Amino acid sequence: MKASLKIILSFSILIGFSAITKSLTAQNNVRDTGFNKLKTIEEVIVTTTRTEKSIGDIPVPIQVISKKFIQQTGSQKLIDILQQQTGLVLADNPLGQSLQGYPNPFGSGIQMQGLDPAYTLILMDGEPLTGRNAGILNLGRIAVGNIQQIEIIKGPATSLYGSDALAGVINIITEKPKTNVTAIQINQASNNTWGFTANQSIKKNKTAVQLFANRYSSSGYDLDESVFGKTADPYRNYSVAARIFHDFTARTQLQSSARLFTQKQFNNYLVYTGSQPAEVDGSSIETDWGFNNQLFHQFSKKIKLISRLYVTGYQNKAEVFLQSNKQLFDKSYMQQFLLKPELQVEIGEKINQKLIAGIGYNYETIEANRYPDKMNFKAFYVFSQKEWLLYNKLNITLGGRLDKHSLYNLQFNPKLALGYKIKPNFSIFGSIGTGFKAPDFRQQFLFFTNSLVGYTLLGANELATGLTQLQQQGQIDQSVNLAPYLGENTLSPETSIGINIGARYNFHNQTGFTINLFHNDINNLIDRYNLPFTKTNGQAIFSYVNINNVFTQGFDVNINHTINKNFTVNAGYQYLDAKDKAVIEKIKNAELVKRDPVTYNSSYVTRSEYGGLFNRSKHTANGQIFYTNKEKGWGANIRANYRGRFGFSDINGNNILDDDREYVKGYTLINAAISKTFKKGFELQVGAENILNHRDKDRLPNLPGITYLINCNINVQQLFSKQPKSL
Repeated sequence: MKASLKIILSFSILIGFSAITKSLTAQNNVRDTGFNKLKTIEEVIVTTTRTEKSIGDIPVPIQVISKKFIQQTGSQKLIDILQQQTGLVLADNPLGQSLQGYPNPFGSGIQMQGLDPAYTLILMDGEPLTGRNAGILNLGRIAVGNIQQIEIIKGPATSLYGSDALAGVINIITEKPKTNVTAIQINQASNNTWGFTANQSIKKNKTAVQLFANRYSSSGYDLDESVFGKTADPYRNYSVAARIFHDFTARTQLQSSARLFTQKQFNNYLVYTGSQPAEVDGSSIETDWGFNNQLFHQFSKKIKLISRLYVTGYQNKAEVFLQSNKQLFDKSYMQQFLLKPELQVEIGEKINQKLIAGIGYNYETIEANRYPDKMNFKAFYVFSQKEWLLYNKLNITLGGRLDKHSLYNLQFNPKLALGYKIKPNFSIFGSIGTGFKAPDFRQQFLFFTNSLVGYTLLGANELATGLTQLQQQGQIDQSVNLAPYLGENTLSPETSIGINIGARYNFHNQTGFTINLFHNDINNLIDRYNLPFTKTNGQAIFSYVNINNVFTQGFDVNINHTINKNFTVNAGYQYLDAKDKAVIEKIKNAELVKRDPVTYNSSYVTRSEYGGLFNRSKHTANGQIFYTNKEKGWGANIRANYRGRFGFSDINGNNILDDDREYVKGYTLINAAISKTFKKGFELQVGAENILNHRDKDRLPNLPGITYLINCNINVQQLFSKQPKSL
């Protein structure tokens, strides 16, 4: 009861000054032009159906983060922008206590509908980003200065995008030039953080060019000075990008883009090579590049052909040296490459009546010192989707995708979505779809020993070879019987069924309300597990296995309200229940026992004690209030995120969440920013993040405490244009 009151109180406080971003309903220029077209000038969706559609035309859960929201927050990190959205939660430390006190070395990812970051597909202008480590794609690689909007689709999207889209899709759309603009931003923040961004837009006749450059650096931070090295290491990175749009004719258009990201991180920490720790230092270099080419041709009003050619690569190299003698202690590298040609045809003139079909091919390679050989994967796929609009009220979308991969059997994934307009401002929607996720490189072929902590992680295909090698090297005691693990260890693809049911309501173009109920059933879930013996250094050995079925279910609610021309207030909340069906069955049959690590008393686990899957919060909420006064040039906002308690690690040896000591307590993050336009084209912005200074050095090392920022934004054309004289 006390915990429930605390949750209700925290959410009530958030309501007073909160909001989600501009999502399902628009806050300005709203009009009804058909099937619930709550459409703004800015918000156009392209992800869900691979065609440009307004939010109201899409019968699945959708959120849009606008460029305006990104600018108002003042944040320079994409991960900070995303975790302020309803139902999107920061996911870190996939190895639990083995990385306690250190931020995830692979970066942080986003958990959606209770599913880990590995189940969310991240797109840049409609194409996938590569370079996942431990299932997480480091979103710190993506600069926010040239983002036009971010589209978030919740629920399985495998029917159009294949593997990795079990939980949903995040599509990051960069800017398309509309006028000639030169913009500069200078950013300074806590921890000696500096950023410089330059944007150049050129629009002339049939050609538009967008150029972007960004430099960002930080000295890192240290939450525990008693431990050698910093909690988060210093780094500097550079991003450059270019997009070209050219209309050959009224029917033929070309879009071509290139991007490059590179980062150098400076590492400094302790390792244990013997009885005494040793100090090491070094650096890691991360590089990400891509070329995206799309050619559009309109044969007639009813037939459109899109050809795409996408090439991308990722590389990570790291070296650390012993400080005592400068000898090389550890060296690692990973290199990944993806070639993806695709053809898509659209048939139909009306937006809600189109047939979409396509065919594509993926050629992917990966090479790393953690894998025994260079790996080559090949995959063919075809997809199709048809939409119908009946009686100008009922929207039906039916689609499916067929994947043939070189490492697993043929996969077919259908999806059905329905939307019904009860009134012009009130609609309901629902969808059901299947999804699959193929075992990734690390789950199959990884052979990795952490030099900092000392644990070893083996892919399923490498388990037998890896264990044999470790025992020959004396890292596993000769008395350990390895025979049960030396057979064939293969993983099956994970499959799922996802259901979403929701409604959208827009009241007098001032208040928008949306609700979505979701349920995801996942079969053959691939999970990391501890082998029942340790290495001679006392550290664990991990591998991967298909475990029993799990489910995630719950609902999320979004409310946004325009008070007047100056104030908007919004709020969001998600309830989540995520559990393992096999654990529930064992509890029901009194087969699960827990042993208190202090008193050593044993007892059966009860249903009420089982807290579900680790790193999931039952209750999360967010809220924002924005103030804008264009006449005076002032802007301000305050934003809050609440995350309820969540399981961190097992302490009683039964590998499930069933003890209050296994949880991280709930917490609230409050951020604020204020801006002033002194002259047209010149804006100064100051802000603070984590104002309550919440810190937990052991279990939340990704939170550096309170930080401050100041941004100077300059629009060169506006700044130096001649202003009309006052009468």
